[in-house]
Amino acid sequence: MLCVKCHTAMDANDTMCKSCGQPVQKLNRNWSRFAKISIITLIIAAFGAYIALYNFGMIDLDFFTNLFGNAAVTEETPATYADYVAQVPEGELNVGGEIAPTRRDEEERNAVLTTILEATEAYIFDFSAFSPLISSMGYLHNAAQGEYITTELLVDLGYLNYEYLTENIIILYLRPMDLNIFDEISFDGMPAAQMGFLAVFLGYELPAGIGLFSRFETQMIFRENLNHLLLNDYNPNNGEISRPTAQDDVYHAVVGMLSGANPGEDIFIRYLAVDEAHGFVAFSTSENAHTINNYIFKLEREDYELRDLRVLATGFEATQHPKVAINGAVPNFNFGLMPSYDIANVNLIPGDSPVLQEINDAMEQNGHIEEGGLLTFLSVTTGFAYAVNAQGNVFFIQQSGDGWNIVPVDGWQGWEQLMVEHVHNPPLYIMWQQ
Repeated sequence: MLCVKCHTAMDANDTMCKSCGQPVQKLNRNWSRFAKISIITLIIAAFGAYIALYNFGMIDLDFFTNLFGNAAVTEETPATYADYVAQVPEGELNVGGEIAPTRRDEEERNAVLTTILEATEAYIFDFSAFSPLISSMGYLHNAAQGEYITTELLVDLGYLNYEYLTENIIILYLRPMDLNIFDEISFDGMPAAQMGFLAVFLGYELPAGIGLFSRFETQMIFRENLNHLLLNDYNPNNGEISRPTAQDDVYHAVVGMLSGANPGEDIFIRYLAVDEAHGFVAFSTSENAHTINNYIFKLEREDYELRDLRVLATGFEATQHPKVAINGAVPNFNFGLMPSYDIANVNLIPGDSPVLQEINDAMEQNGHIEEGGLLTFLSVTTGFAYAVNAQGNVFFIQQSGDGWNIVPVDGWQGWEQLMVEHVHNPPLYIMWQQ
């Protein structure tokens, strides 16, 4: 070796340079070994991460092919997993350097999947009573907690042992009827009524696609079909949300739809919002002005023109978790269409209460209605009221001591803006979005 300072040749056992007297600094062997091990570990970890991401379609192999100039794979991919397995004897199938599962491996895998499925069902049983569990983009999701259900979460909560952290499993929440449209999927033995209910499916990697393990038949779905399903039938991002007014065609179409369902009654729209696919409406009728009903409907368009409205879900306003009922009927419904309140928690003062007469008398005394006249619309909750006189003027009304403060506003938009600006969690359900 050479002296670092004067470049004089030295023996391996020298501790001092014979020419300049500079001490020789030797490399720590233990550190050298540690550095080598660290580098090897990082390489293995990076390769493992790549394999995991690629397996679930999160890495584009073509990008790496172009980057490194590798030759494209020319072997034809078999149509199904069964075709793939049939090409070689059992236990000898090599996929990317790994031996495909033998019958014994499949039994062990199914045992693992059964344990995870039972843990997921136990979680659902424990949480569904007080927390909305829904399908969000096709994955099981706790809406109240704002978290997806994963094997990691089930381990953290004690539903699974730590050994399951290494399992590369996704927990899907899908309706069998939505899967059944694909040629490779079949639920022959399932009752028709059960096909429309959300169920847990565990997704795992197979050479030809994604395996779907459930309480029903174990299935395999091509990855591109599963991606299409999740991005279309389970994707709630259906365009910009708007609040139609009486000047919009969709508003009159909604009133027409509700009038058809409630013949002979006047319709009072309490809340209406739509996106490009769906709509939500809360309404009451002249027959029962103090009962609010909810409808979820689909906007059917042709050449971008509204052709029809089709009701998808009703009767969920009195349920404890209305979002669960809506999600089960319309998995790609955007909850941003709904107001911040639940109808089940609405407290409207009934029409025979003396409070309504008090408000009517106060408006008469202030000249907002004629003597002996009646309001076209009046809806009241504790502390607030929404009123419309015969001329169509809207009034913001707030209880003050033993009386009521009455303020004219610019339509329902002005009333809503005043409520949102000055009232925490305002009771928007009492307005008439006329």
